[in-house]
Parts: sequence; structure tokens; C-alpha cells
Amino acid sequence: MRTAAMRMGRPATAAALAGTARPETAMARARRHGMRWLALVVAAAASTALVIGAGWPRRAVAAGSGDPRSATTAVSGMTTSQFDQAYHYQTSQGFMNDVQTIWKGGDGYYHFLYLRNARYRHDGDGTEWYHVKTRDFVHYTDVGVSIPKFNGVWQWMATGSVITNESGFFADLPRTALVAYFTSYIDGVQRQFVAYSRDEGRTFLPYRDTAVMSAPDAETNARDPYVTYDARSKTLVMYLAEGDRIGTYESADGVGFHHVGATMLDDGALADLGLEDGDLGLIECPNLKTLRDPRTGETKSILFFGANGYRYGQTTGTYYMVGHLDGHHVFVPEQRPSRVDDGSDYYGANVMQNGDTLLTSLAWMGNWGYSDKPISDDHGPVYKLGSLSLAHHLTLAGKPGDYSLVNTIIEPKALYQGAVAGISSSTGRRHTILDVSRSTRQNTVLTFTPGEGGDGDGGGDAGDGWSRVHGHGDGGGALSGTITVRLLHRDATETIRYVAATGAYEVTRETSRIGDSGGSREYEKSIAASSGVVASQRLTFHIVQDQSSVEFYVESSGRSYSMARYTADDHTRIQVSSDTPTRLTYEFNDIRDPHAASWAPVSSPMPFAVPSLSSSSSSFR
Repeated sequence: MRTAAMRMGRPATAAALAGTARPETAMARARRHGMRWLALVVAAAASTALVIGAGWPRRAVAAGSGDPRSATTAVSGMTTSQFDQAYHYQTSQGFMNDVQTIWKGGDGYYHFLYLRNARYRHDGDGTEWYHVKTRDFVHYTDVGVSIPKFNGVWQWMATGSVITNESGFFADLPRTALVAYFTSYIDGVQRQFVAYSRDEGRTFLPYRDTAVMSAPDAETNARDPYVTYDARSKTLVMYLAEGDRIGTYESADGVGFHHVGATMLDDGALADLGLEDGDLGLIECPNLKTLRDPRTGETKSILFFGANGYRYGQTTGTYYMVGHLDGHHVFVPEQRPSRVDDGSDYYGANVMQNGDTLLTSLAWMGNWGYSDKPISDDHGPVYKLGSLSLAHHLTLAGKPGDYSLVNTIIEPKALYQGAVAGISSSTGRRHTILDVSRSTRQNTVLTFTPGEGGDGDGGGDAGDGWSRVHGHGDGGGALSGTITVRLLHRDATETIRYVAATGAYEVTRETSRIGDSGGSREYEKSIAASSGVVASQRLTFHIVQDQSSVEFYVESSGRSYSMARYTADDHTRIQVSSDTPTRLTYEFNDIRDPHAASWAPVSSPMPFAVPSLSSSSSSFR
């Protein structure tokens, strides 16, 4: 829930408690960068009735109402849509985004909270904290609203964090209590509030009836507090996103905080870390964890945060830096920022500590460039949008001074059904190896090895500029050329073009579902990334699809790519081609809905392989 999450220029430097004036307000920045909905929320934060959504086509409206934005608007589109996910968690109503703290409860469940706007684009618009539990990150149970909005103390709520009181730091609360810190906008000013729960996070009450911290004005960024307890100093430590820095604060009582330092993420600091272009836009959602590399035995601090990779051909995303803490709990980076996930839609993430060598992460699969724009299915405007990613496991690997996170998607393998496998091959340029129609909710495993008849020169089309730039390699028994995987629907397309020799790939998307030209342009931007798997003799793609998401990784890469998609089609045509002789071994699994009472196959019983045929995809849309 952001006022300027898609800021494309260099952010104004903003210390949380400094009153430096700005020539442009936060609301003006938000409006200028397409954040019309969020800017209006800020402008009307003191009101509990916010009316938004002008220009949308109309859905069903209650009799006597001529305005689809009124309080009498039917809930159609707020509780169901053709974009509904099957096995990813999604909100039961309205719009969802940032994930809050994930913790393991005494009941054996993992718990987390997220920002939910159940009245998205209707009266009462604004986010609150919603509680969910799961045993396996596949089957989810809604607990309900934990921290309501507009309660007379705070307005709608943005991101924050939850800590336990097991240390007894809050002497007036039981050790089983949970304490939450979060941002709320009051008259456009970002303020930090604290609440507590005595019932394991089902409900929270104000710990104090006023903010414990406040930015001096509406132009200053001070948001998304991450709070942790330091047993050695017996203090609470807060990390606060402040534009192009993360401020560090300490408190002896949980109410009064004083500034002790900051981690700078401005142009100069990033240049010192080796990012020549600097500038990662507006910094959000800080989170601090530790990881030990079992091979070296070294333990490092890992700082996570949301940022914008626009200068590097990327979108907003979740980033991390490896480093250590100084004597005042200030994070000191030792390596330049890297993305946790290379995709366009892994944002507002949160991370749980699972012992000293493992982290578990969940993210909102969305992007402020298009996720809050007018989106329609076959029945009209959709007001139920957003889902979580699959869970990711993160481990530390490398060597001192050159560590990275190994990212492993936790696939819902228990839900895989109806396996179909086969082998196909191509012997010439731009040949379609496979062309099959499957359920949109699909697990796809594609393993490529060099085919017969290749000379190792790549054989690529000389007119393919992107392939020329990234290179085809020189054979030598390794895969060469460009492999293309297309996921086609009647209203959308996703394409992965992978250069085997270098591991570089490009992802593009199209959809007819976004009713905003700017949103469509953002959605359709091509994104370049790299798996790091170079000149391999064997290459395996894993593509996990749900109705509104695609998650992709190359086996043994330690990288992942997550993206949202907007299609109402319940089938996907999967086309695979290569511009060099290539042998393909494939496997498909339908992925059943974990909430369904029974399961029946929804895909064609057998795919049809089409070796040595030219692609005919141009007529299929």
C-alpha cells in the first residue's frame, strides 16, 4: 500500500524525523506516476468513505443506484472473478498486497498477515491487516481481520511487523502476547503505531492511542517499520524505510525511539558497492535476518527491502544485501544489492527465520505499474485482485565477500495429478518441438539436450537481434541456440526466450484485460534476466502455472522468476521451439484445487508432439 511505489526518478532523500521541505508533495508524486488510487487515499485518509474508480465499465448495480462506485454497488467482482487462483493463496474479497510477519505458532501452524482492502474501489476503501494460517504453504485457512482500519486511533494501515513478547520486554503484557508496529497515514503524514494481541494474533488492540513516531510532514518518507528485540542490549530496534535510506532506531520501552544511524541506498552509496547507475527508487518494506553458510561456517546479516530496478531494465522487486551490523544495530552492506526473484511480480515480500541456515519467504504477486489499474474479465470490472507467490526457501552460498541467496520454489507436488510424459526433437532452424493444449493450472517440466545433426554453430536466425547480442555459443557438445517457450491463451500470451550458451533470457507478456494504456505498457515491458547456467549439456525448465500466475526456474540455477498474468482462459497452449537441433523430454501435470472435493482431469489426455514442423503460432491468439 504505497504512495509512490512506482517512482521512476531519483527519490528525494528523506530522514524520518527531519523536516526538510520538498518542492513536490508525496501526493503529487503519486499522482504523477500513475498512483491515482493511492494518492486519493492519502488525500482522504481522515475520511472513512473514499470513492474511487471513475471511468470503469459498469458491473451489476443495485436498483436505484446510478453510480457503480457507491456503497450500494453489488459485490459482484469483489468476491469472485475468472482470475481466481486454485492453489495459491488469494484474498476472499477485494484487493491484497504486502505480506506482513510470518511466524510459527504454538498450534503447529505458520501464521502471517497481509494488507487487504475488502472494499477495493468502493466506499470504505483502504487496507487493514488480515490473518491467515497454514501447515504447509499449500493449504491455507483464513483467520480474519486482525487489525481493523479506521478505528478512531489510526486510519487505513500500511506495512509493518510483529514481534513476540516472550522476552518479557513489555512488562504489562503476558509473554505470549504479540506486538505489532505499522504505518498509518494521518492527514497524509506517515506515522508509526503500536498494537498488541493476547489471542495469538486473531485480534489486536491499540497499545497507545497516539502514534509512537511521526514524520514531520507529508513530504517525508517514514514507513514500514521492521522491529526486532536485541537481548544483549535489552532494546527494541526499528528499521524504517526513509526514501533512499533505511533509518535505525532504538527504544528502551517500545514507545520512545531515538535515531542511531542509517543504511544509505542513495546514488553514492550504491556506486561504492559497484552499481554504476545507482538509484533503486523508493525504498520500502525493510526486513533483517541472519543466515549461516554451512560450508564456510560464516554467519551474515541479510537486509531485505523493496525497490525499483528501472535503471537496470527491471521492475519493482524484493532486493537483499549481505553484510553485518555495527555496534548500534545499523546494517553495514558488504555487497551490492541483488534481487531475491528476477520476475516482475515478487514484491511486498516477508521472510521468516527457519533456524540458522534457512529462510522462508512469501511475496505479493503484483506490481503497482498495473495491478491497481482497471482490469476486467469476461463479465466486467474485477475488484478481487492479487495473490501470494508460492513459498520460497532461501539459503546462503558462496564464499566470504561473494555470497548469494540460493532461491528454491516450494512446488505443490502433492497436488500434481495426471502425469503425461514424452520425447520430441527438432532438426532445423526455428522448428516447433512441441505444441500442446493443457489446463492453465499446470506444472511443466522441459528438459533439453543437443539434437542430432547440429554443427554447434547455433544456427540462429541472423535477423534475431536479441539473440545476436546475447550470443549462441560454439557448441562443443553443449546446448546452443535460442529456446522459446510460449504460453498462449485467447486473451493473453507469455513468452520466454532463452539463450542456451549464456543462460540469458527474456520474458515478454501481453494481455487484453488491462483497461489502462499506461498499465498495459508497464505490463508488456520485456524483462531480461540470467539463470547463470552457462553452456550446459542438459537444461531443465520448471514452469508452474496457476490461473493468474507463472513461476519459472532453471534447474540447479538457484534463481527464480515470478510474474502475474491476466487471463480468463482455463487452458494454455504450450509451444516450445528451438533454432538448433534439440531433443526435448517433457512432462506435464495438472495441478488440482486443494479445496476441491474431488478431482477429474481437465487437460487433453495426451499432448501432440510436432517434431520438424515450422511454428504456426502467428495465427493463434
